[in-house]
Amino acid sequence: MKRADEEVAIAIKKVSEFEGNEKKASEELQYLKDEIAGFVQDIERIREKLDSKSKSLGNQVKTVQTLEMDKSKLKSKFGALKKMEDSFEGHKEGVRAVMRRSKQDGILGLVADILVPQTGYETAVEAVLGELLQYIIVRDRDTGFDAIDFLKTQAKGRSGFIAASSVRKIQTAADIRATTGGCPYLMNFVSVKTGFENVADAMLGNVLVAETREQALTALNGNSNLSVVTKDGEVITAQGILIGGSPDSLSGILSKKQELRELEATIVKLETALEHARHEQKELETEARELESDLQKLKSDKNEAVQEEIEKQKAAYKASEELKHARRHLEMMKIEQEQLLGEDSDMEAQNEKYRKLLAEVENEVRTAQDHVAAMSDKISQVSAQIENANQRSLELQLKLTSLTAKRDNSISSLKRLKDFQTDSLQRLEQLSRDIVQKEQKRSESVIKVREYDAQLTELYHQIRAIDENLEKDESEYQSIDNSLKEKDAAISDIQKAREETLQKIRVLEIEQSQKELKRDNVTARISERYHKPLADFTEEFTEEDRKIPADKLEADIGDYRKRTERIGEVNLAAIAEYEALKTRFEFLEAQRNDLVKAIDDLHKVIRKLNKISQEKFLETFALVNQKLAEVFPRLFNGGTAQLVLTEPEKPLETGVELMIHPPGKKLTRLSLLSGGEKALSAIAFIFSIFLIRPTSFCIMDEIDAPLDEANVLRFNELLKIIGEKRRSL
Repeated sequence: MKRADEEVAIAIKKVSEFEGNEKKASEELQYLKDEIAGFVQDIERIREKLDSKSKSLGNQVKTVQTLEMDKSKLKSKFGALKKMEDSFEGHKEGVRAVMRRSKQDGILGLVADILVPQTGYETAVEAVLGELLQYIIVRDRDTGFDAIDFLKTQAKGRSGFIAASSVRKIQTAADIRATTGGCPYLMNFVSVKTGFENVADAMLGNVLVAETREQALTALNGNSNLSVVTKDGEVITAQGILIGGSPDSLSGILSKKQELRELEATIVKLETALEHARHEQKELETEARELESDLQKLKSDKNEAVQEEIEKQKAAYKASEELKHARRHLEMMKIEQEQLLGEDSDMEAQNEKYRKLLAEVENEVRTAQDHVAAMSDKISQVSAQIENANQRSLELQLKLTSLTAKRDNSISSLKRLKDFQTDSLQRLEQLSRDIVQKEQKRSESVIKVREYDAQLTELYHQIRAIDENLEKDESEYQSIDNSLKEKDAAISDIQKAREETLQKIRVLEIEQSQKELKRDNVTARISERYHKPLADFTEEFTEEDRKIPADKLEADIGDYRKRTERIGEVNLAAIAEYEALKTRFEFLEAQRNDLVKAIDDLHKVIRKLNKISQEKFLETFALVNQKLAEVFPRLFNGGTAQLVLTEPEKPLETGVELMIHPPGKKLTRLSLLSGGEKALSAIAFIFSIFLIRPTSFCIMDEIDAPLDEANVLRFNELLKIIGEKRRSL
């Protein structure tokens, strides 16, 4: 017994220990499940954010690319217009000659440079001033005469000059910018560069501006020293001079300058918007990278938690099994203990129990015998009376209950029968109507079931065909999508390289313009210094001079330098200019090498694209030819047709000829067939392409108009074949 008690105590201790282990393992497992669920929610939330950021980033990249393209286009246009302005395109030869040597002191600029009319008044100002816009403003008359002498000497044409120091302001109406006859002064709508107000006033101070010709004539009446111009460019003077015509014939100098200013302002706005867009793009890229990093970290943490969950599940299962075994062992120990205890004490307990029961039974028997004897007589007397009363009461109660039940049953039955009768009548009418409707529906259903049975088989076949086509289309779509992504990447690289090339070209053009300007300046300085054009020096340089050795030329140069030193001051700026030109040359050389490399890269990309395009074209060409060989005989009841390359050796430049061989006729070109044959051939060609690259719908408008009845029947047969897999309208 002692050994059994010890084993039971040990088993109870193990059960308690294993219960604690199982509870702990279950709690840890539940904690890991909750943690994994949290990871899943966080991953889904971050993935949604990442998708949103990626979409926003894609849109932002497109926005940046669009802004860059717009900016590039505007800068190219601005550069071209600026170059034309700097080279004085559209000006007379004399103006160009003087302005190109404008480093001369006293040349202040052109009249067009000091006037900025408001929008809508450019035509009016150009109409009034005309060639005055090309006049050169000089500091004084002496400077103007020097420029005129220069034009005469160099035979460079003519030009007008305005001496700023000699210009006087016009005195009109107490010098107040008021309106006359309802028309304001033109100067009210023109901004003037500071310091040139007198020049502008001398040219435009007595000019009014009107909306219409009638207003101009009204304003001119009674004003002998005024001129009036309309906004569309008609000029009327007090002296009776009329100027007008098409506004397109004007020089457009002010309009071009206005366009330049607007372009420059637009470029500044675009640069600001581009900078802001790039900043937003960088922020989106940073956020996307952070989200991607967080997503990867969460996935890693989730995977670790899943692995840990698996281990905890194993531990929980192990603890559960150990607990089961421990409990089973405890039960066995308790059963053995009970068996041992029962075997030891059963005999003694039973003997004692039986002795007590025997004594109690003897006492009860004696008491009962005495009581029974005393009560037997009383019971005999009362029993008869009670028996009679009970019998009578029972009979009356039974009778009352029976009558009450019958009455209630009768009332209930009567009511139930009435309700049943009413319901039965209504139900009978409803059933009669339902029977008629059901019979009609049954007949219709039998017909529909037969139709549906016939359609069901066909639909099953169609569904299987659609599933097969869907799998094929999905595969083709995936391959096309991958190809498009590769091409988009290649196009993006090409556009980027093109933009870089264009930027370098623009830089080179600017450098070239600067070089030309410097060359003109050098030529002008030589002419001014030696009073002889550079071309004359070149003509005087004979072939014999060209054959002189370099050593001798260097010696002569050294001698000339010594003489120059003896003559006077040396121009030290020439050395700095040489160094600047040398640095610029090295920069241009590097730029040229970059351009050559970029051009080579572009050629490589073009060759790659040509190769891919050629392969795709030849592959599609062969497929169309193959399908055309199947479709054409169906429409013509025989015959053949094929596509032929006009220049097979040049697939990317070749033309395509459709050669037709109708049944019973000779092989010929499509252009030599009749109208119906042309239509059928074209239909065969279109359907051949359509069968290779099918779509969900095919919409055709009066395609059978040029066909006769026989050809229409063939066309309908072909439509039925095509309609098996897709809808045609």
